[in-house]
Amino acid sequence: MAGGEILYVPSRERTVSTNTWAFLHWLAAVRGVRLADWAAMLDWSAAAPEAFRAAMADFARLAANAGAAEIARAALLLLLLDIRPDDRLLAAGAPDLAADAVRFTTVLAARGTPETLFEEAADQASSIVLAPASDLARALFRRPAGRHDLSALREVVALGGPLPANERTRLYTWVKADLMLIGLAGEIAWGDPLAPVLREPAARPVPGALLRRLPSGGRDGG
Repeated sequence: MAGGEILYVPSRERTVSTNTWAFLHWLAAVRGVRLADWAAMLDWSAAAPEAFRAAMADFARLAANAGAAEIARAALLLLLLDIRPDDRLLAAGAPDLAADAVRFTTVLAARGTPETLFEEAADQASSIVLAPASDLARALFRRPAGRHDLSALREVVALGGPLPANERTRLYTWVKADLMLIGLAGEIAWGDPLAPVLREPAARPVPGALLRRLPSGGRDGG
């Protein structure tokens, strides 16, 4: 298998509770577009970007005049990062992304050092940690002292690229065994909310990556 060792496989219950799963079922029921999985959704969004833009705007309940960049950001936040209204997102980087996430969930600014990032996540009962990969690496440099209550934590997002393989393994050994892990750098992502987490994930475009390149008018099929 490309990517080698599997670090985490989301349960069926967790998969069907994702925004992406809801979006795929909504597409089939409302738009008649039947897509099997994340890869199929990416292929469809690339082949029919206008149809994806219209569907995403409706699904995210954006204004009728929402621009392509706004819709693309909603696709990234809701589909790739799987942000939900009841989340508590601890952000240690990407202030623009964190600011956009406020419309969809509760965002908390990290106040401590990278070394205490997961301790702060426990104190804040955070469900998502959003931090530069370099900060996460510092947080994982040593085994955390003591035990922290990370029962609410379900996802870690590494900004600037994926965590290196050894640090990905430490995350699951030292922090929590049932986390979704996403890497994000610009319009490239490593991992998705429906698939197993791999020790060495492949890079793929983020959903909606093509939307910013669309002309202002026109429609395509889909």
